[in-house]
Amino acid sequence: MTKKQILIMTLVGISFLSNLSSLFAQSPEWSESKRKKGIQVLTRPFAGSNLDEFLGRTEVDASISQVIALLTDPASCKNLYHQCKELTVLSGTEKKSVVYLRNGAPWPVNDRDLIMDRGFEQNNKTLATVMKIKRLDSNARPTPSGVTRMENFEGVWRIIPQANGKLKIEYQAHFEPGGSVPQSVINLVLTDTPYESLLNLKNLVEEGKHKDTKYDWIKEPAKN
Repeated sequence: MTKKQILIMTLVGISFLSNLSSLFAQSPEWSESKRKKGIQVLTRPFAGSNLDEFLGRTEVDASISQVIALLTDPASCKNLYHQCKELTVLSGTEKKSVVYLRNGAPWPVNDRDLIMDRGFEQNNKTLATVMKIKRLDSNARPTPSGVTRMENFEGVWRIIPQANGKLKIEYQAHFEPGGSVPQSVINLVLTDTPYESLLNLKNLVEEGKHKDTKYDWIKEPAKN
């Protein structure tokens, strides 16, 4: 092997290690913030932001369709989603829609709102289903007086069939609230939002809410 070939291989190796190091640096480890009533909440730094990303996890004994119905029911604004004041579908279908969301905040912080794209996808093999939500730069619904429009929001709800017949539910998101929000309020949002929303979901499942709902575009796992 010539000196030139050795030099090239060395440079390639350095570049590979540098890229690998950068990849790991962009994906910091999750740290547990809360574990209670069968719900786990994790947080981790989010690249380019001063605010952490959150991830909540739990399991429920339900059908995929039931969970989807609970997540999309307009009544879920107050029955499921933590601090939600309004959830209105502006356009679209059950599977893909544009939605207006307004969340409350403790005084003296302004409520936050946003318009977001909401869509479902299902893996044909694993049947894992996701609801992706992302802020849209839209004025389809004006921001009310005294409310601050969020600068960014991106999240996903995962509905994952398990071998025990239950569904693992994950709620992961990152947001930029815009305006001025005390760090103490941000810290509460990062833990309370996924925890309280998942706890509400578990309670609604146990109550049998939307238990008989079926969607023709959703395939359910076979019952053992």
